[in-house]
Amino acid sequence: MIPLYTAEIAKKIDRWIMDEFSLPGLVLMENAGRTVASYVSQFLAQEKGGKGRVLIFSGPGNNGGDGFVAGRHLLNKGLDVKLISSVSMLERYKGDAFTNANAFMKVGGKIAFSDELSDSQLVNEIKEADICVDALLGVGFKGVPEGEIARLIKALRKASFVVSVDVPSGVESSTGCVPGAAVMADVTITMHVYKLGLYIAPGAFYSGRVLLADIGVHPMLGALTFETNCFLWDKESSLDVLPDRPLGLHKGNRGCVAILGGSDLYRGAPMLSALGALRAGAGVVYIILPEDVYAQSGQFIPEAICLPVRTDRRTLSAGALDVLLPLKEKIDVLIVGPGVGRESETIELALKLWEKWPKMMVYDADALYALSVASSTLRRRNDVVLTPHEGEAARLLGCEPAWVRENRLEAIQKLSLGFGPSVLKGFRSIISDGSQFRICDAGSPALSVPGSGDVLSGVIGTFLASGPNLVDGASLAVWLHAKAGEELELKKGLDGVLSREIADEIRNVIGDIRYAKKRGTKKF
Repeated sequence: MIPLYTAEIAKKIDRWIMDEFSLPGLVLMENAGRTVASYVSQFLAQEKGGKGRVLIFSGPGNNGGDGFVAGRHLLNKGLDVKLISSVSMLERYKGDAFTNANAFMKVGGKIAFSDELSDSQLVNEIKEADICVDALLGVGFKGVPEGEIARLIKALRKASFVVSVDVPSGVESSTGCVPGAAVMADVTITMHVYKLGLYIAPGAFYSGRVLLADIGVHPMLGALTFETNCFLWDKESSLDVLPDRPLGLHKGNRGCVAILGGSDLYRGAPMLSALGALRAGAGVVYIILPEDVYAQSGQFIPEAICLPVRTDRRTLSAGALDVLLPLKEKIDVLIVGPGVGRESETIELALKLWEKWPKMMVYDADALYALSVASSTLRRRNDVVLTPHEGEAARLLGCEPAWVRENRLEAIQKLSLGFGPSVLKGFRSIISDGSQFRICDAGSPALSVPGSGDVLSGVIGTFLASGPNLVDGASLAVWLHAKAGEELELKKGLDGVLSREIADEIRNVIGDIRYAKKRGTKKF
């Protein structure tokens, strides 16, 4: 896993580097700016034959100082460079930033002050540039950009290609929150350690491709000295925890998953969950569903064991316990919710299982609605994974979906501390038990189709039943599901993907990483 850091810890690491290695801030700024210049010159060499116009936007702090350093090195390479400063006069720069502003000018650099440029002049400068460098705001910024900086951020929307220094201006690097205008970067070159806000939506929407800059000290030295509880979950993480399948493996060793769901309106949901579980490698899968639903779709997956529940209505009720309880010793993980509906009887069933079922569970879909009905009285459980999207999370937390969308890290922390380990679905899904956080590095809009979440619940159930600890198992499942979406996007495009295809593709992704693991390589 790749460690991710808040702005506070990143600043402590910078200070530690300066003290421990006797490297002054001026040296770190030089290394940071030179790395940015190196990327820009390589980009122009590939895209423009080594020529081109560079427009750098420098803010008032050390991030602006990085911009001056980058500009100096680009001038030394013979490139056409212009720098626009958000401050009204050069003397407003302090310390290392002021030193590098002077150095930039002494090698022939030209500085324009944005408050002297009209909107049309500013847009013309941007349109004439082959690449723009955003060095306006650094990792310490919080809040809404104002004044000239806000104006420059909005103008940068006209740029053809933007490189942000450390973090896109306007994105809060500790949380990913974007309370005002923000730069939409094509590439973000972040310094020394990866910043958390670059990977959490909505900040992740603005970060583009994230590259790590070498500022003179190996990043692992800082990581070993300063702990973090936030990590990026990637293919290497998945390879490390994927359960082994030794010779002589019995289906019982793969884990037993039971799915409690289905209703007259949502007949297919538990079937898709079962398909996800089977494609992820579950050994035994039970589907417990209303009798009428069983009669209509119970043979959809012959590899699963369908158990009908007698009921007066086409939804589940407490009578499902008569079918479920005799299987308690066999079942490793119970998935509650796919297609279950919101009738009072199903709500009562979901709440009763929350209080009484003694083994691991996954709560999805309308089972989450049931929890929201009685959220103030429920005890927290360490052995249940909740899988809400932003709307379901908002209902559980008693807030608006927009707040969850804009504050995903805080939202999942509240969910996991209040209810139990959770997966907050969406771009860069977050997995947390309240004390540690994993951000999935994969995903695709191809996953935004009906039944995709049902498939995911089945995959989570499989890996909770068959190997890693709860958070690792959920993280592995989320990544496999997300990676399957990426692969389907490449093969079939963004539109028209069916959920059953997502389940099928999960098998292929598992096969790829299992092959890589067998060969002792993490490349696939």
